[in-house]
Amino acid sequence: MNLRPHFIGCALALIWSSASLGAAPTPTEGRIVITDLAVQRAEGQRIAAEVRSLAPRASGTNTATLKIRDHHGVRVEIPVTIRTTVGADVWHTEYVSGDGLLYRVTRSPLAPSRYETGRVNGGALQPAGNLLVPFAGSDFWLVDLGLDFFHWPEQRLLKKEQRRGEACFVLESSTPAPAPGGYSRVVTWLDQDTLGIVVAEAYDTRGQRLKVFEPKRFQKVNGKWQLKEMEIRNEQTDSRTSLIFDVEVQ
Repeated sequence: MNLRPHFIGCALALIWSSASLGAAPTPTEGRIVITDLAVQRAEGQRIAAEVRSLAPRASGTNTATLKIRDHHGVRVEIPVTIRTTVGADVWHTEYVSGDGLLYRVTRSPLAPSRYETGRVNGGALQPAGNLLVPFAGSDFWLVDLGLDFFHWPEQRLLKKEQRRGEACFVLESSTPAPAPGGYSRVVTWLDQDTLGIVVAEAYDTRGQRLKVFEPKRFQKVNGKWQLKEMEIRNEQTDSRTSLIFDVEVQ
């Protein structure tokens, strides 16, 4: 199955040769571990740039449901509308909750995402001051919607290995100046064919695992696999949120 990154947009095949890894990768239990730091960084920067360049093919609208289970076990469901507008060099994605809260993320291959917040029919959107604010009370922070860690200065390809039955690049993204309470490092398993996110693990400023992002279900629509459900878990609070897309067969 080809895993397609829903927030990233269309998936592109990456032509990759093990010869480009250079000096002596060490296979360990089906893995290829990259031991040369210079190769880790060069390949990491290349793969991160490929991911940043992925853009939606066309504008469109999706509807979905946020299913939230907080750390007390209380469950809430919130309808969400996701609208993507594709421009020449950027694309905008708006996330609108059922109560009219609106987050807009503007993405570009060349610069970190821009974030704006407001309300539907509430006037001009304002730049977001706090990127760690939860979207509609969920485990998705605003910054999670922009995937800015692919713009961080340090990108290292750690290894190649299987994850959930897919051949993956294991990319470590880190920043020397993490936001207080935010992420210092993200490890992402990327499908080698599509660069779709198979699993991502985010670590806090103490180096402790904070969140895990994982697509959970896919549905075949008109002969193509589409993302049906993805989940983000907060490992420190034991809360979790599923985003379940309304996938229709035409």
